[in-house]
Amino acid sequence: MARSVSALSLATALTALAVLPFAAGVYYAFAHDGGQAAPALHWLLAYLATIVSFTGGVQWGRMLAAKQAPAQDMVMAVVPALIAWPALLISQPWPFFMLLAALVIAWLADENGARQGWQGRGFLQLRRLITLIVAACMVAIGWRVLRG
Repeated sequence: MARSVSALSLATALTALAVLPFAAGVYYAFAHDGGQAAPALHWLLAYLATIVSFTGGVQWGRMLAAKQAPAQDMVMAVVPALIAWPALLISQPWPFFMLLAALVIAWLADENGARQGWQGRGFLQLRRLITLIVAACMVAIGWRVLRG
């Protein structure tokens, strides 16, 4: 008989897998000289845009499942994606800063969701941790690229 796994446990495991490319990017950036570290930043900016967009979809799903979908919260959930995708089309260094801002806005939307009742506390703690880890990885890679 299959053992049941809680949704939060599964989300935690999948989140750990999702952070691996960021950790690999940090390794790649520091294993090479600064000029060769730039591709890691480029790859991870696109990945971060995808993650931020996915987060907005998760937020919409949680709001709709809780039957609490205030218009302001739904708009706030898509703002990070509306920042992230155009950021990929402009020249450096703006994408870096725009995507970090989008990540923080997505996290703030989850914080708001906890106050509004459509976001669970356990998931929120996971989001806080993953936001900190991803932001730290991106800053480390950006620093490495700038330092050369």
